[in-house]
Amino acid sequence: SEATTSDLLDEAAKVVAEVLSVEYCKILELSPDGTELLLRAGAGWKEGYVGRVTVGANLESQAGYGLISGGPVVVEDLGREDRFNGPPLLLEHGVVSGISTIIYVNGHPYGVVGAHTKRKRQFNDEEISFLKDVAELLGAAMERRQTEETARSTIGERARAARRRLVFLAEANAVLSTSMNYTTTLKTAARLAVPAIANWCFADVVESGGLIRRVTVAEDHSRKGGLVRELHSRYSLDPSAPHGTPKALRTGESELIPLRPGEAVLESVAPDAEHPEFLRPLDAQSYICVPLQVKGRLLGALGLVTVESKRRYDQDDLILAEGLARCTALALDSASQQGKDVEVVRELIQNAEQDRQTAPTAEPREVSTLTPRQSEVLNLLSEGRSAKEIANALNVSHETARNHIRAILRALGAHSQLEAVSRARALGVLE
Repeated sequence: SEATTSDLLDEAAKVVAEVLSVEYCKILELSPDGTELLLRAGAGWKEGYVGRVTVGANLESQAGYGLISGGPVVVEDLGREDRFNGPPLLLEHGVVSGISTIIYVNGHPYGVVGAHTKRKRQFNDEEISFLKDVAELLGAAMERRQTEETARSTIGERARAARRRLVFLAEANAVLSTSMNYTTTLKTAARLAVPAIANWCFADVVESGGLIRRVTVAEDHSRKGGLVRELHSRYSLDPSAPHGTPKALRTGESELIPLRPGEAVLESVAPDAEHPEFLRPLDAQSYICVPLQVKGRLLGALGLVTVESKRRYDQDDLILAEGLARCTALALDSASQQGKDVEVVRELIQNAEQDRQTAPTAEPREVSTLTPRQSEVLNLLSEGRSAKEIANALNVSHETARNHIRAILRALGAHSQLEAVSRARALGVLE
């Protein structure tokens, strides 16, 4: 962190001043544009100088000359120096002698460390070597800190990305679980994917006889929109294609092509030998295809493509796509089962209505598909209770109450709570 780096530099400045027996030590940091050096840390300087005063990164200072010459700079008498000008920082403090050397970080000059005294003095080779060792240690320590900070930043970003994925999947699952229609579920899944994780998304299903049908293609509002519609309307899928849905259905595994999928991939996604010109302008940058699989059954596949974008899919994106596919497959399985249940219940309702017409005085028939708990919920609905009020009354979660309400709607073939209550009364389930 910034505070830790400052502490390191301050401590190094104190050690240099003490070991070399000098009044002043400076650690200068080179500015991004390379025109000046900031007194980042030091020992002995007037109050308020550290962190504020700068010197020129050229022949206007000893440090600047050191950057130009590339080696340690030893000054015996600053007043008689003709290689560079004495900077105000040193002159204001009466500096006469000093040594300085460059601090390198990752092979590039970070700045300069210097030791200065008011007395005329000749620094020996051991003292010069000591200052160079300090500069090397500082450079190595700062390299480690930069590496650690980069790693922490990367880990933090991955953690934030993981949280975003979880939020996306939770929201997607909530939306998909409410769908009672097979086609609507697939269209919803594709719509959720675009533009959140793809520029366009296709959804394919396996029909009876093993035929593969493209149910929907969702697209963003890029200029390729018309082309993507062509992929939906013009192309049929070859079950033996080496990529795309056919491959996902054969292997049961996902396919990730992170960088510019070639024509072979696109032709598998939308093959039509007579119209290859429709494929070339897609300029696909990255591609994922994931199977829709539930209870060991392969229902179809979802395909995601980025177009004219800097985004490149990676393993994290693949995990996200597989999560969306699982949510979609579960919703499809539920929608399929709901469809069967609804047909059965509708037949029961039709039979019940016919019975009421032919035998109006007969005892009302029960709707056998309602559980005792669902009957309780139905009674509360007839009282005008909300889902939250029903949850509180039955001491269940809000989500459980909502699930019971959805089951009642399906059982009665109703589209609203009011219609469910009305049908239940017509069937004699409610008084």
